[in-house]
Parts: sequence; structure tokens; C-alpha cells
Amino acid sequence: MRAIFGTSLLIFSACGAFGQPAEAPAFEVASVKMNAAGSGEGPGRGREIITPSPAGVTMKNVHLKSVLQWAYHLQAIQVSGPSWLDDNRYDIVAKAAGETPGERQRVMMQTLLAERFKLTFHRETKEMPAYVFTVAKGGHKLKPSESEGEMEVKPTANGKMAAAFTRVTLAQLSEMAQSPLQGVVVDQTGLKGSYDFTLDMSPFMGGGDFRPTGIEDVITMIIQAANEQLGIKIEQKKVPAELLIVDHAEKIPVEN
Repeated sequence: MRAIFGTSLLIFSACGAFGQPAEAPAFEVASVKMNAAGSGEGPGRGREIITPSPAGVTMKNVHLKSVLQWAYHLQAIQVSGPSWLDDNRYDIVAKAAGETPGERQRVMMQTLLAERFKLTFHRETKEMPAYVFTVAKGGHKLKPSESEGEMEVKPTANGKMAAAFTRVTLAQLSEMAQSPLQGVVVDQTGLKGSYDFTLDMSPFMGGGDFRPTGIEDVITMIIQAANEQLGIKIEQKKVPAELLIVDHAEKIPVEN
């Protein structure tokens, strides 16, 4: 259930003075290594761990496909390429020069992928099923944020079934929802700015000894909670979605 409260978020770009492109943002120090225990033929062993921090990101036992998803804000269905993207495992420790916004770190990871894995790709748009966010009938119930800073997501006193969200945009919320909904999520609410709110799944547990037995139960709970507590309607529709197609990537990354 913790996946319900995962984190995430948009793409940053910059241009240099006098119309010249600025140097691509990059981590000050980065270590990229094959994970010998997990790499090889087949799905590998152990779970993937991605741990962002204000000054960098650490990834353990990750597939290259997972790194691409993190760097470009995509779901697995939106990334395709050589089959080994889901086989080989890597350990990545990347540190910025100082405290750096999460979005800029994602762009730094894009630079690292190009430099260390010699990644090249192209984008395509394809119509596919997606979960679409719209404002529910009667309006949304979100409180505009009065503070400034990075997004925060913390568990509440209710335990693992509830979380407090602070300074969260609808774009960020829709991206966070991709993992528990296990699909592409599109924000069509038209809501701008950031919001504070609490999302609590416990009222939808059904009482007694009921526990979600599968992803369908979890999805139903999320849809109900979003509609009743946030005033956000979630429904499945076919929409144009962006795909990232890997043209080339090296299995063995450039040495540190």
C-alpha cells in the first residue's frame, strides 16, 4: 500500500545567453556500476530501490528501463527498446554540488544516461488507455498551499492508509498516481498552483477483516477516495500518450 503515496514530477530546460545552448546540467559526482547479483539473463533478483535526496539520488539494483522512467516521468508501458533494458541491473549514486530541486536532478540524470550509457532515443505518440483526472461534479476540495518549497508527502496519525500532501500540484499528483494505478495518468483538471490535502484509504477498507486482495481493489479505493475526499474524478479513457523509444544504449556503462 505504500506505493499509493510514492513521490514525484515535470521537465526543466534552460538556454544560455545570446541564444547559445547552455551546458547540460549534470551531477558533480556520479558512480555507475553493474549490479553483479541482479544482472544477467532473466528478471534478476531483489527489488529495485530509488532514493532521492535534496543533494542527489541513489539507485540500487535498478533496470535501465526504471532509470529512464524516473528521469523522464514515464510509466513502464511508455518506454520500449532492447529486451535487456529489463534484464541488466545497475547501482547508481549521483550527487549534485549542493541542494538541488528534484526536477533539476531528473534532468541531470538524463545527462548521465547520455554520457555513461550513450543513450539515444526518439519519441512517438500513441493512443492508449489512461486514467484521466477531471474535477468532480460539485467542484474540487483541495486547499491552495500558503507555504513555499518543495512538495512533501508524509504519513498521518492514521498510519499507512493515510498521508498528508503539502504543496502538491495536480501534475505531481497525477504522476504519483501512476504507480498504484499501474497505468498512464493524464491531468485534465485545468487546476493550476499547488495544494495541501489529506488522502485517507481507511474509510474504503470495507470494515471487519477486509483487506485489498489485488490491484483492482487498490485502484477502486484510490478512485473512491480521490472523488469523495479531493473532488477529483478518475476514469479510464483512451488518450494520446507519449512514448520513449530507445534507439541505442550501451549495456556496460562508461567507467566512473
